[in-house]
Amino acid sequence: MSVRALAAWHRPRIEVLAGAGADVLALETVPDTDEAEALVGVLAGTGVPAWLTYSVAGDRTRAGQPLADAFALARDVPEIVAVGVNCCAPDDVLPAVAVARAATGKPVVVYPNSGEGWDPDRQAWTGPARFPAERAAEWAAAGAQVVGGCCRVRPSDIAALARAGLRPR
Repeated sequence: MSVRALAAWHRPRIEVLAGAGADVLALETVPDTDEAEALVGVLAGTGVPAWLTYSVAGDRTRAGQPLADAFALARDVPEIVAVGVNCCAPDDVLPAVAVARAATGKPVVVYPNSGEGWDPDRQAWTGPARFPAERAAEWAAAGAQVVGGCCRVRPSDIAALARAGLRPR
C-alpha cells in the first residue's frame, strides 16, 4: 500500500483513539517506513502523545530499511514522545536502542519477544522458552526508559523485570 492509502486506513482508528482521551498511544510493531510515515502523518497535529516502535531484524526494519532512517521519521514530531522496538528478537534490542537515541534524542521503549522463533513448517515455537530478563539491565543502561515484553513473554518474565529494579541512565 502507498503511504497515502495507509494513512487513509489508519486515520479513523487514530481519530477514535485520540477522541477517547487516551494518555498515550502505542503505534507498535510497525514493519516499515511507509507505515510509520503514514502513522506519524496522521498523528501529527492531534496533540495526542504516542510512542512508535518498529519490528526489526538486526539493524533494519522487517521490510529491510535502515533503522536510522526509520527512527528519523519521528524526530521532529512532538506527538511522538518515544521510539523503540517491539516484537523482535532480544538480540536485536541493544543495537536498536543506540540507533533510536542517536536518530531522535527521544526516550526509548523496548519490548522484545521471548527469544523463541516460529517454525512455519512445523507450526510451532522453537528455541529457548525463557525471556532473557537479565539482559534488560543492559538495555536500560544503554538508554531504554521503558522495558517490557511482547510475544511469548509471560507474567513471570515481567515480574522478573520488576524485581530487577532497573534504573535507566
